[in-house]
Amino acid sequence: MISYFIVSIVVISSVNSISTIVIDPNSYLKSDLVLHDFRQQFHRTYPYRCLLRTESKYFALNPSCQLITRTSLKQFCSLNSTLVFELNFSHNTTIYELNIQSNQTNCAKNRLCQFEKSPYRIKLKENEVYKNFLHLKTTSSCHSSNYLLSSTNSKKNFEYFSLNSSTGHLSLLNPLDYEATTTWKLVIQAYDAHHIPFYTYVIIDVDDTNDCPPLLSWNFPLQIIQVINDTDPFHIEISVHESKVDQHDVIIANLIASDLDSPPKFDLQINSSEKLPFTIAGPYGDSTYVLLTSAKLDREYRNNYLINLIVSDSGKPMLTSYYSLRVHILDTNDNSPQFEKEIYYVDIQENNFINTTLIQIFANDSDSDENGRITYEI
Repeated sequence: MISYFIVSIVVISSVNSISTIVIDPNSYLKSDLVLHDFRQQFHRTYPYRCLLRTESKYFALNPSCQLITRTSLKQFCSLNSTLVFELNFSHNTTIYELNIQSNQTNCAKNRLCQFEKSPYRIKLKENEVYKNFLHLKTTSSCHSSNYLLSSTNSKKNFEYFSLNSSTGHLSLLNPLDYEATTTWKLVIQAYDAHHIPFYTYVIIDVDDTNDCPPLLSWNFPLQIIQVINDTDPFHIEISVHESKVDQHDVIIANLIASDLDSPPKFDLQINSSEKLPFTIAGPYGDSTYVLLTSAKLDREYRNNYLINLIVSDSGKPMLTSYYSLRVHILDTNDNSPQFEKEIYYVDIQENNFINTTLIQIFANDSDSDENGRITYEI
C-alpha cells in the first residue's frame, strides 16, 4: 500500500506560490527528517527569520527554515494538521497556512501496536520460583512482536527475570525476598512489523511470608546495670549492686522487639519453671517492653538469677526466638556481724598463767569479701 501526505500551502499575506508537496510517510520513520526546505522560496543572502506559529506534535521548523518531523510519520493512521508559518525579512513578512493530510487507506493495518495492559500488576509469594507466571499480550492489530526486557531496566531486574522474546511469557529466575525488595518494576519493550518500539510496565508486589523470627535488642540503664558480656545478643550477662535493687519496679532492661516480616506484633514472656522476682511490662507502641524487678533482690538470699525470655511473632506459622539474661547480684555492706551467742559465760581459775585461753568467741557476717571481714575488739 502506498501512502502519501499532501501538503497544500496557502499564502495569507505577501502571497508566494508554492507547489503542492507530496511525501511518502514510509520515508519518514524517525524524527528530524526534512519534509520541505522553505529557503527555496527566497534569496538566502538576505537576513531572514522563520517562525512556526502553531504548536505541533508531529512537525517543527529548524533554524535553517526547514520543515522537519518530530516523530515517525509511519505510526499515524490518519493525520490532518494545519500549520501557520511566518517568514520575516527586514521589511517584509509573509504568512503561510499549511494543511498537511494523509491519504492512507486501510488504516487498521497501520494502527499503533500496544500491549493489552499498561501497566500489568501481579503479586508473587517470596521464596518461590515461577515459570511463565505472566503472559504479555499485544492488541489484535499487531501482526508480529518481538518481546524483550528494555535496556532501561536495572541490572538486578535482568538477574531475577527472563522474558521469552517470541511468546511474551515472563519467568522468575531466582526467589524474591520481601525483606530485601517489596515491589519490582519492569520495563517491557516490543517491536511491531515495522520495527517500531512500544512499551509497557510490569509491577510485581512481593507477598510476604513469615520466614524471619522476631529479634530483641537490649538497652540497659547504665547508672544501675553493669554489662559483663554482651558479645552474644542471645545470651547476655550483667551485674547490679543489691543496694540498687532493694525495692520492686526497678528497671533492669528496656527490650525492643523487631521483625523483618509484617505486621510487627509480638508477645514477650519470661520462660521459667520457678518463680523469679522479675516481671515484664508492655508492650508500649507494639514493640517496646520493660524488664522490672517484682521484689527486693538480696545477695545474701541469692547471688544470681538466670532469666529465660521467649519472644514470638503473630505470623503464620508463628516463629519464636529464645534469649537468656544472667543477673549477678553484687554485695553491699548491709549486714552487721552477729555473734553466735548474745552472752558468753566463762569460769576463770585462780593462779592461771598469763595468755591462757579462756574461751573462743565466733561471729558471722553475711556480706562477702571485705564487707564480711570481722575484727574482734574488747
